[in-house]
Amino acid sequence: MTYSHRYSILRQLEEMKPTVIILYNTDIATLRHIEMYKACHSELFLHIYSLMYRESTEESRYLTTLKNETDAFTTLFNEKATLMIPRRYETGREEVDRLQMPTGNDGAQAPSRCERPKIIVDVREFNSELPTVLYKKGYDVVAVTLEVADYVLSPAIAVERKALDDLAQSLQSGRVFKQSEQMLRHYTNSILLIESNRKFESKIVNGGPFQGELSRHCREVRALLCSLLRSTPKLKLIWSLSPANSAEYFAELKLNRPEPDADHAVSLKSDEVTSVKEVGDLEADTRTSSDKPRKPNAILLRHMGQHLPGMSRGDVQSMMLSQKVRNLCDLFTMPIEQLYTAVESHADRLSLFANFDFSVSD
Repeated sequence: MTYSHRYSILRQLEEMKPTVIILYNTDIATLRHIEMYKACHSELFLHIYSLMYRESTEESRYLTTLKNETDAFTTLFNEKATLMIPRRYETGREEVDRLQMPTGNDGAQAPSRCERPKIIVDVREFNSELPTVLYKKGYDVVAVTLEVADYVLSPAIAVERKALDDLAQSLQSGRVFKQSEQMLRHYTNSILLIESNRKFESKIVNGGPFQGELSRHCREVRALLCSLLRSTPKLKLIWSLSPANSAEYFAELKLNRPEPDADHAVSLKSDEVTSVKEVGDLEADTRTSSDKPRKPNAILLRHMGQHLPGMSRGDVQSMMLSQKVRNLCDLFTMPIEQLYTAVESHADRLSLFANFDFSVSD
């Protein structure tokens, strides 16, 4: 169809404004122009009739043209799905809700601050969607390298985020036990955020170890989660359905709270031995005759870190790897001088704990 013919059809339709159109020769291009005219004049009651013989060559030609049109659109959609096109991101941000406390006797409210509230985020968390969601919610995301917690909402609130697929691995390796102990040591309100996501639904069979699975692996994961909650009763647990749901929890937790200090959050260190000298000494001490490193028992390490007075998990690990103490019997029976060389500043509390007289009452 030529351009003149195309515009001629549109011009005639605009001039005549028909309510009934009968097509003796059904042409797909003409039919589409009539549909465009009807879409532009929705107030008109337009009836279209097409005349053709059933199972005729004319009908076959029309159906073939219709199929070619459908195939063309399908090919176009497939090509568009694989094209390298620039992606546009929505940079609009919402306003964060704030509590305005009344000041003065007249009940006037203090004006809201211009600066946005901030949340300190570990740089490794930017592989997830939650920092982006928090930014769109109106929070200033401060990216730093944190050794304790993943998110710091206020000087007293810290959050460790675990996805469902990562939670089971962290429970089995014992990493989440250590992370929880570190948060509880430095923050008054420590939260373990367990976050789900739609992209994990196809990977997890029957919801994973927390929704109906009865295999041995799932029972072990559930038992470890119960052990975590029993060993750290002050740890708060939050289940989240999505990053958007997590952002809503963060908004409620941060409401009317003081802003966190990034320098203080970065200064908090974990219990791992990280200095070069200490690592070298530990590697030298843990070499056996076969030149293989000796690794302490993770379960024993966790229990001793929880129950020995004044000693953290890192202190217990250093003591076990130093080979100055072979077992608990040596630890509780050695003289105070040797105890100072083994555990240094914790010697007094351990000596008092080991030699406490039960017959003495307060």
